[in-house]
Amino acid sequence: MTSDTEDATLERLNLQSSISELAHIPEWIERLAARYAISSDLQFAMDLCLEEVISNIMRHGYAGQPGRPIRAQFSSPREGHFVLVVEDEAPHFNPLAAPELPCVDSQGLARIGGHGIRLVRHFAGSLEYQQIPGGNRLSLGFSASEATPR
Repeated sequence: MTSDTEDATLERLNLQSSISELAHIPEWIERLAARYAISSDLQFAMDLCLEEVISNIMRHGYAGQPGRPIRAQFSSPREGHFVLVVEDEAPHFNPLAAPELPCVDSQGLARIGGHGIRLVRHFAGSLEYQQIPGGNRLSLGFSASEATPR
């Protein structure tokens, strides 16, 4: 993991595709929350979405291959608005075009798995996907005025 700061509104977290790397996400979000006065509800939403997106890249996009790069970038383009951008080199996949799975299976039992897209759509204020050469870019927007309480 590496973390660097370019200016007051742009910070990066570079990870490798290993489940142990997920432990760096809450630490990074906590530092951002302290630096940018991000509320605990918004911090929770940002952490949940980022962990979900990155774990799905590791498990599905990279199919469990270790050592593949995942880059997260944070910016605050204006007061009270925060953007997380995640880039990977996995095969193209647009999570915004993926259908949301039902909460229950065909027997009426709670479905295990398949809730990630629903969570991200619920907790992020805005989502944008872009195919980039050799990978994917997903932007997640969060606004202090639209924070979803836990």
